[in-house]
Amino acid sequence: MINLNSATAKHLELILPNTNKALAEVLKNASVQELQTLTQAKDLGSILDTLLKQSLNSDTTQDKLLLDLLKNNPTLKSLSNANITIKELIQTLQQQKNPLPLEKTLENFLTNIKGINPKELKTKLQNSGVFLEANIKNMQNPKELFNSDIKAVLLKAHDELSNSSQTNKQEILKHIDKLLLQIDYNQLVSHLSNASSLYIPYRWDALQDGNISIKKAKNDKFFCDIHLTLKIYGELDLRLALFENNQLSINIQTNNNKLKTLFQNNIQNLKKQLLHVNIIPYSIHFIDKEKNNYEKDINDDLKMGFEVKA
Repeated sequence: MINLNSATAKHLELILPNTNKALAEVLKNASVQELQTLTQAKDLGSILDTLLKQSLNSDTTQDKLLLDLLKNNPTLKSLSNANITIKELIQTLQQQKNPLPLEKTLENFLTNIKGINPKELKTKLQNSGVFLEANIKNMQNPKELFNSDIKAVLLKAHDELSNSSQTNKQEILKHIDKLLLQIDYNQLVSHLSNASSLYIPYRWDALQDGNISIKKAKNDKFFCDIHLTLKIYGELDLRLALFENNQLSINIQTNNNKLKTLFQNNIQNLKKQLLHVNIIPYSIHFIDKEKNNYEKDINDDLKMGFEVKA
């Protein structure tokens, strides 16, 4: 526990809870044998503390088991993406006669994807809650995070609402708990996979669900897999491979002929946009492989990566 002045002590207790909702969900459903593996040489209550310290000497067997349990947990697998939960929470907050500060904070955090820019995206990812504990440890005045980091804001709002007389506070708390669970999930996946698992805080009406994973392979090659479920066009898979600093290959997979035609009609414009930012479009291909084969091509070559939820 970090020692801070008394003015921030109460907030620190909120920001650094001694439990992680995703971890608690996994441990609740773990078998006796799995618990024994996870708790070797440590008591159960210290698992989270060990995880969040990013120890270089952590037991990879325990990490792999816990990551498998995390990704296969029925409750966590059924979660919608964080952006949907944020929108649901905003809609619930809008039903209040007296607007809560949380509503404005979330609206500012979740903006239209058409207005995306690199600087704003970086700030939003930093304040997405996934890096909260690490940011607190690295800041001289962690109180600065309380009004910007989403996890910090949610925890503070949860504490205040629990002791309030708001008419629909239980529904608001339910959405807050769900969003905190999603953030805690991303934190654990980040640690256990030695990477960063994120979600992009943007609205996109055409998107039903999706995720982006970025991986580094051997010889300084980078791969970006984008899997989207679009409301009108269905599933879309893109694989971007970057090599020699600025050479880019793109594979496109879709079963929707209208979407394929849209891509074909706009490929020249895409090439111009890439060249404008000094990226050379080495190749752009449409592929018809099955998804499993499509993803298997480079798995043996990968050594690290991070995942972004859209």
